[in-house]
Amino acid sequence: MMKFDDIVGTLHARVISKSSTYDTIEAESVIVSDLMSDVLMMEKPVPLLVTSLSSDQAIRTASMVDAAGVVIAQNKPLPEKIANLAEELDITLLHSPLAKFECCVLLGKLMEKSAG
Repeated sequence: MMKFDDIVGTLHARVISKSSTYDTIEAESVIVSDLMSDVLMMEKPVPLLVTSLSSDQAIRTASMVDAAGVVIAQNKPLPEKIANLAEELDITLLHSPLAKFECCVLLGKLMEKSAG
């Protein structure tokens, strides 16, 4: 399980929006996809969504699957409305300069470290 402060440090991420559970929730799994229809089909416990899709669709999908939060990877430009929607839906939103693959590798190592 991963805490957001650890995720932020690991992914060199900027916090765009903090949910009300930022300090208490821990991501138990990771979903990596730009196809939100695929995300909706996955059943993972308390997932962290990693995507390069920087639109409100990613935030809305994260809300529907009860994700712990969203990481927009690859330093994609963020429209202002995405931060507003994340706050409105109480979703933690992080912005990472790393590629999705790098995020996956580093999150995998973080999960191993926290498990052991």
